[in-house]
Amino acid sequence: MKVQVRWLLAVAGLAAPALLQAWPVEEALFPRLPFADQCDSIAAIPLRQHVNYNLDIQPIWSTRCANCHVDWGKFPSADLDLNPPNSWFFLYNEPSSQDNSLIRVVPNRPLQSLLFTKLNCEVNDVGVRMPRDRQPIPIAEQALVHDWILAGAPEVDDDTIFRARFETRG
Repeated sequence: MKVQVRWLLAVAGLAAPALLQAWPVEEALFPRLPFADQCDSIAAIPLRQHVNYNLDIQPIWSTRCANCHVDWGKFPSADLDLNPPNSWFFLYNEPSSQDNSLIRVVPNRPLQSLLFTKLNCEVNDVGVRMPRDRQPIPIAEQALVHDWILAGAPEVDDDTIFRARFETRG
C-alpha cells in the first residue's frame, strides 16, 4: 500500500509542472498587462469592498479630468466625456478611440483596463499617463478606481458582500 501511495505521489510530482503550464492563467487569457516596474504600487491601500460610482468615482473625474475630457459642444479629448451623467457610458466596455483593441474599462479586470493603466502606469499601450502634464492622481484614488473596476465597474453601487474571496490587493 505504501509503495502505491509513493508511486502516485511521484507521478503527481512529475505531472504537476505540465498541468500548471496547461492551466489557463490571467496573463494567457489577457496578454496586455502593464509594465509592473513602470506602475505605482497600490498594495498598501486597503481593498475597498463597496464603491459607488456617483459618490466615489465621478468626483475623481470631475476634479482631475474635467478640464480635458468634457463635451463643450465639440469633441472631448480622446472622445471621452467624463462629465456626469454620461461618463460611465463612455468607459464601461468601450474601446479606446486611439486603439479599438484596447477597452477603457474591462469589468472585473483592472489590469486589462486601459483607464486604470493610464492612471497608474508611466508606460501605456497608447498615449501618455493621465492626467496629461500634471501630477498623477493620488494613490488612494488610483486604488479606488482599481477596486471599482474589480467589482465589475457597476454603474451605481455594487452589492457584493465578499469580493475577491478575501484576497489582498497586489
